[in-house]
Amino acid sequence: MSGDYISLTGEVVFNKISQPDVYKGQSKYTLTVSLDKSGIKTAEKNGLVTKEYEGKTQITSKRKVDFGQPKVYNADKDEVDVTHLSLFGDKVTMLVKKGKEPYDAYTYLERVRVEEKADGVGEYDPAEF
Repeated sequence: MSGDYISLTGEVVFNKISQPDVYKGQSKYTLTVSLDKSGIKTAEKNGLVTKEYEGKTQITSKRKVDFGQPKVYNADKDEVDVTHLSLFGDKVTMLVKKGKEPYDAYTYLERVRVEEKADGVGEYDPAEF
């Protein structure tokens, strides 16, 4: 791992990895995580843009669809299908890469490890939508 990668820890708020987020005609995979204490410290130390929402610190990391879906791993560090990641509530570590200046306060999503599944949330089933 090069020094460009940052691990951020927290809980999933919005998962747009199975279905890309379309914004102004551009499709991107995005993952918004409510950071835990160590995630907040890491984000601050790296000068990353975060948002406060209902007293929680959130960060959204993006990935161009051209690069393919980010890899998803389970707590045993085995690669799993992206549907393993719940739409919200999972505790995760996301590996991100800082953008190049002037975008170095923003992050690009590389991979996600699901540390703990949300209670009562099953695997994401696209057929339900």
